[in-house]
Amino acid sequence: MTTPDLLPYLGIIERLKPLLNSNEFSEVFTILTQEIPKPKQFLLKMELKRLGQPCNYYIDLRGRVDGEVRPFEHGGKTHYMDDTAVKAFERGLKRYGQYTLGLYEEVMNTDNNYRVRHKQETEQRLQAVIAGDPLVNKDATPDAEPEADKAGPRIVQFASYCSRGEERMNFTIDISVELDNGETFQASTVDLSVSGSKLKVPGSRRLQSGQKIALHFTGLEQEFALGLSQGIPYQVIDSEVVDRSQYVRVKRLPLADERGFTDFLKQFIHGNKRRYKVNLDNTLDAVIVKGYEQFYLPRIASLPVFLAVRDGLPVPVCALTTENNRQHVQYFQDERQQSVLMQILSGKRLKACLQKAPAERATILYCFTHAAKGKLYFYSATADELAQQPQLQSVFFGFGAQKPSWRVFHLVVHRTHPQDSHILLSLPDTADQEIQKLNQPPSPIVQQFIQEFRYVAALTEINHNESNLLYQQINFDESLLGQLKIFGHPKVDDLPPLEAVAVQYVNLRAEGRFLYKTRVLLKINNQQYIEAHTRDFSSRGLQIESHEQVAYQKGDKVQLALPDMQKISSKYGLQELEYEVMAVSKNQLIMNLRILEQNVPHQGRLFFEQLIKNNRAKLTMAEETPKFAGLGQALRNMYVKALNSFPFFMHRHGIRYDLNVLGQGAEPNNLHRLLGVLAEDKTKPNLQPLLKNSATNLHFANQLKGMKRQDPPRTYEVFIRYRQNQLKMEQSFVTEFDFDLKTTQAKHFFIQDALANDLLFAFRIHLSRTGRPDTEHINKELSYISVYAIHKAKVLEEELWSVVGVGDVIDISDEILLRFSIPTEQIQLQQQKRRSFIQQLEQSGGV
Repeated sequence: MTTPDLLPYLGIIERLKPLLNSNEFSEVFTILTQEIPKPKQFLLKMELKRLGQPCNYYIDLRGRVDGEVRPFEHGGKTHYMDDTAVKAFERGLKRYGQYTLGLYEEVMNTDNNYRVRHKQETEQRLQAVIAGDPLVNKDATPDAEPEADKAGPRIVQFASYCSRGEERMNFTIDISVELDNGETFQASTVDLSVSGSKLKVPGSRRLQSGQKIALHFTGLEQEFALGLSQGIPYQVIDSEVVDRSQYVRVKRLPLADERGFTDFLKQFIHGNKRRYKVNLDNTLDAVIVKGYEQFYLPRIASLPVFLAVRDGLPVPVCALTTENNRQHVQYFQDERQQSVLMQILSGKRLKACLQKAPAERATILYCFTHAAKGKLYFYSATADELAQQPQLQSVFFGFGAQKPSWRVFHLVVHRTHPQDSHILLSLPDTADQEIQKLNQPPSPIVQQFIQEFRYVAALTEINHNESNLLYQQINFDESLLGQLKIFGHPKVDDLPPLEAVAVQYVNLRAEGRFLYKTRVLLKINNQQYIEAHTRDFSSRGLQIESHEQVAYQKGDKVQLALPDMQKISSKYGLQELEYEVMAVSKNQLIMNLRILEQNVPHQGRLFFEQLIKNNRAKLTMAEETPKFAGLGQALRNMYVKALNSFPFFMHRHGIRYDLNVLGQGAEPNNLHRLLGVLAEDKTKPNLQPLLKNSATNLHFANQLKGMKRQDPPRTYEVFIRYRQNQLKMEQSFVTEFDFDLKTTQAKHFFIQDALANDLLFAFRIHLSRTGRPDTEHINKELSYISVYAIHKAKVLEEELWSVVGVGDVIDISDEILLRFSIPTEQIQLQQQKRRSFIQQLEQSGGV
């Protein structure tokens, strides 16, 4: 059946049905759909292809229609239809030219079909209820919305996809299970592949993992002479109990004299794919997981840094960069553009994090720089290190926060493994050369490059103007400033280079940037100009490098001229072009600029649009290319298998925005567990403490409406007070966002009040607008699903296209206490209470 969202286009579908197998289809389709959005065009084409697929289904309407059914011969098959169905069938043959899936659906949905009548009557009753008709039984009206609410959010387990070596067919047939002692009982298959099966076993029987059994395929032997009196040996892999039945996964064991049973199964499955349906569960799951991962990873604000172990020391080698974290790579560079992360992420600090419980392998990292004699010196300390030097903590905070370079990072450390760099497609191992190519492991040179990687440290900036002011207000003893040298990092000449590797993603930027060097005159003080040159350009922006330092900051307005470009074009005026400064490098030489366009079209934009259009083949894209081809994908795979973050996803359905999908990494983090405390299903968090009766959901939706994909994330802080031993959600949780507590005093009071008797959790949220889904990343698997279940492929596409926002939640519970100068004794007591609470949740088997 055509899905509801395509019903407005039924007229177009009807006009195109007769052209499905003609050469005119593509041309007419383009003409009829030129005003329809691209996503809908894709769904329309997929629907038409589905309707035009040849069909082998038998039509049997006996007992299903209000009419006299008689045999009807077509194509060597005998169907059973009434006169109404026969007319629909013959009419459809003229339209489609052959017996297709669309024709089958039309015949099965004639007006005198009992199922169709029942559906129409149900809809009429529902409409009557909505209209307030008192004669209708309201108790019979479906109430789907509350059930959906009770279901809780969907959990997407990152990196949980798996591959199958062969196709598995949904196929139910009677079997006899023989145990080692010779006892037998009846069961049935749920699905079947050459090397395994899933069985449905009666509730009175129980099979154990590792147990060996023999299967007699009694249902198959009624149709085929298999000659397997001894049965086929299998071994139980695992099982689960559902509705009093045990569902058991088994794998086939080698058998010397199987009389061609393997070849029989291969031919049987291949010949019955269309009839019994291929089991697509693992591929469907993989498409969903990979789709959401590709929304999340390009928008992360955290900077993942991969560390190799060389001569017993951790060495930062690569950083996985996105639009939202690239500035952190630049921050940790000194005046020579050398990365100091080797010193910041010392072995001692990594070890201190790794020695903590899995849910707490993190710390707060404080940094600032000091310039002296043309050199840039870095100072850094973790919260744990400052706790061991209490007399210097206030000095470090009070002095460091006054520096423009003051930064506060959440630092979490994960273990990683080179073998995690390779992820197979979740498709059967077929002879498809493209699949085999995509399933190849990373190249030998990439494997060699990452073979020593053991850790990935993620750095997330969590400070902002208000928090900086609080640290600046901390009083300190200036006579102790000299002792801060223990937190300083000495200059080192041979620091290892850090490779910045971008997350590979379709449509990562709003527009392409191109490498090109041309002269720029940057206007300073009215008529005075300084020389510069472009590093790259797009129609809406430039990156320029000045020959001398500039005093501009982000947000400043500049005017510039492009004298050499003006020589090749008199159509556009390239003098006094207005741009806005978006970023300035630490050495004050490189600036990223964005056009300032008022009511009059920007001459620079018009010129570069024409230049790109006429010379695209000659221009070089300014993509961040990794050191080795395939390195970005390898690092992406390693990170997604290691992270333990809390991503969430916002969907748009018409005018409604919903936050009902959460991501989860290798293991749940503290927020996953906290939201599972009073959940009805311990495997699904209850979002009520976070969403506050959907008020937060509405706030996020309003923000997303005004955002563009390339905008930096909007940030929020949320404070959650948890009262233990309460029975109701409203009594257990008190949640306040920073936009609720509008003053610093209000936040301080809330924190102090929570610390008195309860547990306090605080989180920083980064909310980003997403672009279109990266269907190229899942294209092969989506195509495979479309072959066997195009309706399921459409549902997946629609789900991914409806994602409009992605959030990332960072735990700042410890940093909040330090920021508000909570006494050390209170901090330690709160940390101990929180740690005990999390341990109890872990032991209870919650989320």
